[in-house]
Amino acid sequence: MISEGKSYYSIGKVSTLCCVPIKTLRYYDKIGLLVPEYRKDESNYRYYTQDQILTLFIIRKLKLLGIPLKEIHEIISSRDSAAMGKCIQERLQGISQAIEDLNNQYSEGKMLLDRLNMGHNILETGHASWSTEEIRVEDIPVSTVLFTRRLKKNYKNTDVSVERWLELFQMVSQQKLRVVGPVILTYHNNPLEQFFKTDCDLEISVRVNETRDRPECKQFGGFRAVTALHIGRNDEIIQTHARAIKWLNQQGYSVAGPISEEYIVSPMDIINEEDHITKVIIPIQP
Repeated sequence: MISEGKSYYSIGKVSTLCCVPIKTLRYYDKIGLLVPEYRKDESNYRYYTQDQILTLFIIRKLKLLGIPLKEIHEIISSRDSAAMGKCIQERLQGISQAIEDLNNQYSEGKMLLDRLNMGHNILETGHASWSTEEIRVEDIPVSTVLFTRRLKKNYKNTDVSVERWLELFQMVSQQKLRVVGPVILTYHNNPLEQFFKTDCDLEISVRVNETRDRPECKQFGGFRAVTALHIGRNDEIIQTHARAIKWLNQQGYSVAGPISEEYIVSPMDIINEEDHITKVIIPIQP
C-alpha cells in the first residue's frame, strides 16, 4: 500500500538512478536483500522509496568491496554500524594482501621476462664459441641473498639440485621476501674440483628485496671478478670455467674466492637446454 507523504520510484527509475540492472534488483527482491515497499496488484510492478534507494547505494558500496551478499544482508538487517565497520576493515585487509600478492606476481613475472629478453638478445648474436674477447673483468655489485650451504654427497655438475632450489624458494616465501634476481650456485672448494670430486660444499642463493638479521641472509658481491657466459647444456660448462681460469692467469690475475654460477636463464625457466644461459663468476685479485 502506498503511504502518503512518500515518494515512490519505479524499478526502471531506480535502475537508472543507481546504475543497477533491473535483473539485479529483482534478484535482491527474491533473496530478501532489498524488497520493494510497494507492488501494483494487477502488474506486480515494483516501487521503491527514497530510503530504499539510499540503502541500495550502501549495498553497492559493500558489493564493490567484494563483501558477499549474505554478509551484506546481515549488515543491512541489523543496522549495526560497528559490525559494518568491522566487516569493511576485514575486507580492506584482504584487498591489501591481494594487492601485495599481485605486486609480487608482477615483479616476479617482470624479472623473468627481463632475463628471458636478456637471454634472447645473447642468443641473437649467435651460438658462436665464446672467445677471449667475451671474457671480461667486472665489479660485482653488493646485493642481499638468501642462501643454504651444505655438503652435497655424490654431486654431479649435470644435475639440477631441484630439492635445494625448491627449499630456497620456500624460505623466501616463509620469510615474506621477494626474489629480485636469478639463482646463484657457489662452490666452496678449489677451482674445478666440483667437476671431479663426488662430494661438493655447495651454496645455493638467490637475491632478495631486503636484508634480514638472520643467519641464512648475507651479502653477495662487492668484489672484482672475471666473468664468462656459458650457453647451452650444463654438462659442458667445465669448458667455460677452464677457459676463464686460463684467461685470468694469462692476464696476471689469481682466483681470490669461491667460484659462482649465476643462472640467467635456467632449467626452471625454459625447457630447451640449448637456450640455458649461465654466468660464471670468478673473484680475482691482481
